[in-house]
Amino acid sequence: MTLSIWVGLFGVLVGAAAAVYFRDRLVKPEFLWMVGLAAMAPAWLIALTGLLDGLSGVNPDKGLKAFLALSSAAALIGVIATEFCVRWLKTRATWAPRLVYWLLGIVALLPSWGLLLWRVS
Repeated sequence: MTLSIWVGLFGVLVGAAAAVYFRDRLVKPEFLWMVGLAAMAPAWLIALTGLLDGLSGVNPDKGLKAFLALSSAAALIGVIATEFCVRWLKTRATWAPRLVYWLLGIVALLPSWGLLLWRVS
């Protein structure tokens, strides 16, 4: 799972660099949110596929299916909740800095990713 952590850190750094580099082109807050989401998605997918090995074989882990469903649900809820926050901030809060939108994209998958990393270790 250290690969997932390294990919997550690399994704955050590259996502931050992309957000700064394309700051003139990313005029809508949704674009910055998507850059943050894309920064964490590979690390989340690596952790998710790392657990799929436990489903195969002669003696599969019985609780793993439920845990994978829980983790996927947490990711979906995180994406929906942060997208709601982006829309709310966009319409009501003109004071929100652009960094907040990017951070909301990063935070969307953190709970699910943390659950996956906790299950593996």
